[in-house]
Amino acid sequence: MESLPLNFEQLLARLKQVIQEIRDPRQASHGTRYRLEDIILSAFSVFFMQCESFLEHQRQMHSRFGHDNAQTLFGIANLPSDPQLRNVLDKVSERSLSPMFAWLYQRLHQSGFLQSYEVLDHQLLVTLEGTQYFSSHQIHCDQCGHQTHGNGRVSYSHQAILPAIVSPGKSEVLVLAPEFITPQDGQEKQDCEINAAKRWIATHGDLFTGQGITLLGDDLYSHQPLCEAVLAQQMNFIFTCLPTSHPALYDWLETLDRMGEVRTIEVEHRQLRTNERYEYRYAHQLPIRDEEPTLYVNWCELTQIRVSDGQVLYRNAWVTNHSLDEKTVPEIAAAGRCRWKTENENHNVLKTKGYHVEHNFGHGKKHLSKTLLSLNLLAFLFHTVLQLVDLSYQKIRKQRGTRRGFFQDILTLTKYLLFDSWSALLDFMLADKESLKATNSS
Repeated sequence: MESLPLNFEQLLARLKQVIQEIRDPRQASHGTRYRLEDIILSAFSVFFMQCESFLEHQRQMHSRFGHDNAQTLFGIANLPSDPQLRNVLDKVSERSLSPMFAWLYQRLHQSGFLQSYEVLDHQLLVTLEGTQYFSSHQIHCDQCGHQTHGNGRVSYSHQAILPAIVSPGKSEVLVLAPEFITPQDGQEKQDCEINAAKRWIATHGDLFTGQGITLLGDDLYSHQPLCEAVLAQQMNFIFTCLPTSHPALYDWLETLDRMGEVRTIEVEHRQLRTNERYEYRYAHQLPIRDEEPTLYVNWCELTQIRVSDGQVLYRNAWVTNHSLDEKTVPEIAAAGRCRWKTENENHNVLKTKGYHVEHNFGHGKKHLSKTLLSLNLLAFLFHTVLQLVDLSYQKIRKQRGTRRGFFQDILTLTKYLLFDSWSALLDFMLADKESLKATNSS
């Protein structure tokens, strides 16, 4: 597939359009110094550059030269102070940024770029995975969840579902708009991951109308109310299903097994220096619960065994509404297994590879923590998309080798040198690498 013509400047231009649609929470005043666009983009730039000190570096550059890279790279007219930034963003709803996630998904989908992610006869896999991104025994707000421990101590936290498009053959994941696990208006009980998942499905389901979408989730999701919510939105599901939480289904499965109704497939794979045997079992139309009315689902299991010594390397089982046969069962299992990409390629990168999603950039009283996380996710999504579609970006990342090294380079350069645009920065980095090669070879 040809590279999708999409670069940083185009992504940023669209983000600015989204920001222009956001109502400024401040009262109109001639004394207002900072545009809402400046405030939101200032926060975004910190996450995009993966440097909490980026704004301070640009303030210092501006004081010396009268210009800075926050202006030229991000179009920020005036840099707000950190307190001003946090005070305003606390009043900006995180949902106001959802259109940016939606636009990027639509752009990738309409261009045909997402075809390489499709499995199971044109299905896109979307993981639903909850994660905690803030925890404290002292700092809290009305949006926090809380838990009282056995010793009487209370812990406060922020959690969110971070949906992402994944594929067994792809290392990159594409994040979608998050859904926050937070107290809901008019509800006395604490919010939970399943309720948040239902809200995400209801809120964003129209984005996928007429498209093949299969949701992935752990055992928490494989229960009738959520499965029914998925089907109502004309989506599909592959959810982990454990015997401990689904006794009725596994009792039924045992009966079918005795009757010879559970089918098996065995496939051997060569993995590096060892042979492994993949043993699949599957059955149709099992009740997901024992009370009526019940939803009937299809079930499959994968056991991965090292042939040389019979050691079980992996075992898991899933329920799905997809039809099962000798062709689809291995595909269903591969799809179910790739849910780990959300943890490894999404949550882990966000937490440990520079985005510092668990760092308390600002807690606030209402929206701040959630809005900052949304901007952090957008920064991560921008970099992922650029890595996939922008040739200059791909060349720089390949030459620099590591993610850490790439960001160290752009931070050092933008701290001391002024660039007219992001493209100019990449061109400089490419030219610099080529000149170094020429010098070394002479």
